[in-house]
Amino acid sequence: MPHIATRQRISAFLLAAGALLGVSLVAGGYWTLWQTRGQASMSDLPPALITFPERRPLAEFALIDDAKGVFDLKSLDSHWSFLFFGFMYCPDICPTTLYDMSQVKREIIAAGVGAEALQFVFISVDPARDKALQLQRYVQYFDPEFVSATGSMGQLTNLTRQLGAPFRVEPATAENVYEVTHSSAIYLVDPSGQYAGIISPPLVPNNIATAFSQLYGDTAARQLAQRN
Repeated sequence: MPHIATRQRISAFLLAAGALLGVSLVAGGYWTLWQTRGQASMSDLPPALITFPERRPLAEFALIDDAKGVFDLKSLDSHWSFLFFGFMYCPDICPTTLYDMSQVKREIIAAGVGAEALQFVFISVDPARDKALQLQRYVQYFDPEFVSATGSMGQLTNLTRQLGAPFRVEPATAENVYEVTHSSAIYLVDPSGQYAGIISPPLVPNNIATAFSQLYGDTAARQLAQRN
């Protein structure tokens, strides 16, 4: 079961005034953390990527992407999709995970997987505060190709339940002031829309890239064998 990360309260005016600055500081500091973490003994780390013996097809779902278009099951076609659920007001786990995802992407491409085969998606579970244009600017700070999406609570729950990605929006204590809890894992969906695996913290980009590259190669080899 993925870890559940509880977020501290943060008011709307703090986001408007300091979100990008905060992300910059976190990203800069996190680079040092990532380097230090990479020196840890491999035996101390859990598997970088847990894959399922049998992949599970996802049922239809519909969200709204950062261009105000539909993000649905068809949006996952022809890509290996890395899905992460969070929210823009998140002060720690979300920006650091998005930074990690940008490093994972870089490492996977360096290993020889084409960028066109990959899709990294940040899905906000806080639709009341996170709007499409804001989400687009937020995720593209980490990588210009990152995609974002959100939807109604019902639409979000339809997808998160399929993936086993819990989240909860707590009652507000003041206008636009409330806590959100959500999974800190990354969920991997294959190019045919099947739930293929899960990546849980701690996130070590090089290890994740190595594990994914092996999965990518094994899948390609199996598909080739089936065609022959």
